[in-house]
Amino acid sequence: MEVLMSQPNFAQEKSIKIYEKTSEHSSYQDSLLFIRDLAIMLRLSQQCVATAQFYFNSANISFFSISSDISSYDSLLLATSCLFIAGKALEQPRHLELFCKVFYDRRSAIQIGKNSRLQIPPMSKAMLEKFKQSIIYYEFIILNTIGFSTYIPLPYSYITNFVNLTDLDVKTKDSLLRCANSFANDSFRSLVALKKNAENIGRACIFLASKYLQIETTISADPETINFILEWYNN
Repeated sequence: MEVLMSQPNFAQEKSIKIYEKTSEHSSYQDSLLFIRDLAIMLRLSQQCVATAQFYFNSANISFFSISSDISSYDSLLLATSCLFIAGKALEQPRHLELFCKVFYDRRSAIQIGKNSRLQIPPMSKAMLEKFKQSIIYYEFIILNTIGFSTYIPLPYSYITNFVNLTDLDVKTKDSLLRCANSFANDSFRSLVALKKNAENIGRACIFLASKYLQIETTISADPETINFILEWYNN
């Protein structure tokens, strides 16, 4: 089952429009980058990052359908829970306590970066239990939001298959593949994956990469999908 929101109902559409205006706020982008940073620390794949970022945007829209108050939940803990689920969904599980430790270490580093005089104590057992319960709490909300179907179609396999079937030389193929995958990575920091399917996104990423690298390909792409991706760079 493809988890897509390309044809949302009226309530979902309204929530998406509200979220689109607020998702440009640095706190949301910071949370999406937080997912990437945790994945690096936990040695999780880019597929895990993209899946978790999809969950994060879906869950945020669910929150916004109830309240547009960004202080009503901990976005970094929500982001952590999204990655926790993605790791299990893609058979790259990590222990919950390790997630809590990495979450605390990364959040502490961010806080110290903002205030070098800040003294942050080691994580206590009580704090560990609190973080574990919070991640589990958000996990249920996320799973309920996505209908307990954790599989998210991603554009990477389409990109790889298309590039491999071109008549380009090996070096050019590699450059095109890297650039298209980079566009795909960034696309999950926007809402395009909630509106367009994986093939549309893959085609748009290849199209943008070929234009950026000035490589001739036979790819055609949906203009709306291209614009959704480009809007993120313009914000």
